[in-house]
Amino acid sequence: MVLWHNTPDASRIPEVPLMGERISLWIGTYPIEPGQSVWVEFTVRNHDGKERQDKQSASWHSNDEPRHNSYWVAHIGPFESKDRVEYVVWGSIGDKTVSDPNTYEFEVV
Repeated sequence: MVLWHNTPDASRIPEVPLMGERISLWIGTYPIEPGQSVWVEFTVRNHDGKERQDKQSASWHSNDEPRHNSYWVAHIGPFESKDRVEYVVWGSIGDKTVSDPNTYEFEVV
């Protein structure tokens, strides 16, 4: 299983989140296989320095049969102004777990 995020076909919407908005994190996986699961683990740091960690499952959205890709979406938020959110995308199939090698982050406006 290969997964990706922050690409033209699997992006964060909105790119620059505003206070009170929910964020959609689109995630791609390859190849199309039954039994996959995808989730996001994230840390929120507020302007006072307080930190909390959370996890959100992604829901399967669609397949791109010609490219053998599946697309998933995880919804996180809403957050407060100046919250800094850092997240990692994970996936599994059977007993194999993989993560995107990148850590992503954004600050809420």
